[in-house]
Amino acid sequence: MQTTNITNEMPLVGSIIKQKNGKLSFKEKISYGLGDLGSNLMWGIVGSFLLYFYTDVALIPVAATGTLLLVARILDSIIDPVIGGFVDRTNTKFGRTRPYILFGIVPFAIMLILTFTSPDISTTGKIIYASVTYIIAGLLYSLINIPYGSLMSLMTRSGEEKDQLSSFRMVGMAVGSIIVTALTTPMVSYFGGGNEHKGYLYTTIIFAVLSAIMFLIVYRNCKERYVDPVSSVKEKGSIIQTYKSAFRNTPWVSTIIFSLLLFIRTGATVSITIYFSLHVLHNPAMISILLPALYVSLLCSAAITPTFLKKFKQRKGNIIAQIIFLIGLAFMPFFEHNMVVFVALWFLANVFGGVSSGAVFSMIANSVDYNEWKFNKKAEGTLYAGYSFATKVGMALGSAVVGYTLALTGYSATNVTPEASSAINMLFFVIPLVCTILQIIAVSFYKLDAIHPKVVSELEARRSAL
Repeated sequence: MQTTNITNEMPLVGSIIKQKNGKLSFKEKISYGLGDLGSNLMWGIVGSFLLYFYTDVALIPVAATGTLLLVARILDSIIDPVIGGFVDRTNTKFGRTRPYILFGIVPFAIMLILTFTSPDISTTGKIIYASVTYIIAGLLYSLINIPYGSLMSLMTRSGEEKDQLSSFRMVGMAVGSIIVTALTTPMVSYFGGGNEHKGYLYTTIIFAVLSAIMFLIVYRNCKERYVDPVSSVKEKGSIIQTYKSAFRNTPWVSTIIFSLLLFIRTGATVSITIYFSLHVLHNPAMISILLPALYVSLLCSAAITPTFLKKFKQRKGNIIAQIIFLIGLAFMPFFEHNMVVFVALWFLANVFGGVSSGAVFSMIANSVDYNEWKFNKKAEGTLYAGYSFATKVGMALGSAVVGYTLALTGYSATNVTPEASSAINMLFFVIPLVCTILQIIAVSFYKLDAIHPKVVSELEARRSAL
């Protein structure tokens, strides 16, 4: 983009506009949280229902679906660093991150609707159509979500304020996901009247329109205050050089690996829960109980996360929370025939498991501060692209593992074998167990908690000297 002066709506490049009393307004915080609500209305239906839509509605072979989900996200994630680099070098009258939200949200909404449209063509044609629409939708999602995530580090430097913004994001994420998981199936039934193709199309249109409105509110109310005077102009350094520095940023590397494992766990859990309810519990109604309960638990996580992390900090707090999650998960298989206890354990385990979902936002933002302090490069767009990569590749890997395992067991929507049911039961528990243990190992290398106040203090001193 061509460099221009920023209007009065935005701070001049290289300047800092401080929040009144060092605090963001409630309006700005809730507006920022609406971004994740909108994001999860649109991308939540992809993560929760697209695998089912492809295999049981569009009737695309399950092996082809698993490959599509994985390959599309990997191709998509390759573009994320490029988008992050563009964000770092953007300087317009709309700001650095906000123009992507303003001009990207409508195209993304349209492509999402097309993704949940299944034309009556050959199986090969369906695979090609699904591949094109899904890949483009993922790219447009990155074009919005990377700038949206990067916006946090431009709004405030305060670690406490970042934790609060993360909490608002968690609330938005949880509410959006609850709406999607609780209402999608009944909305598909209502609008489709027995025709799932039609039901998914109308449901997706409603979610897409609501989400677009929410992102426009983010654009309108959330301001960029801490604009780095170095990276605000077009830098000569390449994206490769930026990532060379990033991979020497130990807190960032730890956070990215931690996030990747978190979303592998989430992707697999969300995908397998539908099949688990249908073919292990033999109770379709449990889809609209277990998935919403997962996200209601995240809503509770959002309420406790700021206090929990304030007491234990990021590293220790995440380790404690994930150990509690593992304990709850370990008891669940003993209560598959007692749904009250089973759901209660599922809910309580995920309240603590969900602490990580909010923690990663402030961990990434703090890693941006560390990067500027250590290497004199803020690079918020490029570094947040790493989180976007972890999100999409993690979700794709989780869904792909489910898809490939079902294919290996000969899963068919019209003939579910005992072998397939056993595999579904195993996947429901084993993948979260393994991923969580690896998460604990990854976050043990995040050692920024002790020095972050010093990092912020020295950065402020540098800026005061300019």
